[in-house]
Amino acid sequence: MAKSNPILCGSIAGSIGGMGVKMHNAAFRHLNLPYTYVSFEPRSAKGAVDAMRNLGIRGLGVTMPFKEEVIQYLDDIDEMSKDIGAVNTIVNDGERLKGYNTDEYGAITALLEVTSLKNRKIVVIGAGGAAKTVIWGLKRYTDAIAVYNRNQDKGNSVAQRFGVAYMGGLENLNADMDYDILINCTSVGFKSEATILTRDRIKPKSIVMDIVFTPVATTLWKEAQAAGCTAISGTRMIMHQACRQFELYTGLDAPREIYEKVITDILNKT
Repeated sequence: MAKSNPILCGSIAGSIGGMGVKMHNAAFRHLNLPYTYVSFEPRSAKGAVDAMRNLGIRGLGVTMPFKEEVIQYLDDIDEMSKDIGAVNTIVNDGERLKGYNTDEYGAITALLEVTSLKNRKIVVIGAGGAAKTVIWGLKRYTDAIAVYNRNQDKGNSVAQRFGVAYMGGLENLNADMDYDILINCTSVGFKSEATILTRDRIKPKSIVMDIVFTPVATTLWKEAQAAGCTAISGTRMIMHQACRQFELYTGLDAPREIYEKVITDILNKT
């Protein structure tokens, strides 16, 4: 791959790519690297991959709805992406495009910041790509994982695929359930004040993570705090997965303090 100056990276995230732009460019500037990061809004997954090849783009972050569709246009994907069936990062290495999934790393690292995961009882809400990614990571630590999803077929499919329990729709989940950690892996609350659960249905003093990061302080995050829980913002997952992306793009260790500062500045403005 002929490298341009600057070396171009970006996300096919459209309007939600702003946080990645801020984090990655701050890291590139800090290390004085000849990289720049932008946000694209492609019409199709194939078009984005074709552009990556033709323009010599070094790396792309991938968001929904392209995480699964984009795989067919790549030359290779890592083992985790094969198991999950989704990628969120593409690296152009010598004109060979390889897909990776750093979401798992981001989610698990965010959880490990506040708790051990070994043998913990965990509730996962959702059965889409994000839920599969999180469950894949959690399975290294515990088998006590319960999936709640409104679509029974999807819920059963994910549960059977990963050897965990499907507990039915969200109406079956309440504050009396026995769990240590609850993770919202749906898009409920994205760019809205909606919430998948209210405080009266959240187990008090549990750990609650919302993978939704826009708004930064989601209603579920606020409701979990009001229930006396340790609430983890989706920005923690975004930050950690972005650090891993940086390492894939550059081959260097991510300057984590820079990513932390960007996230802190964003939080302070909310």
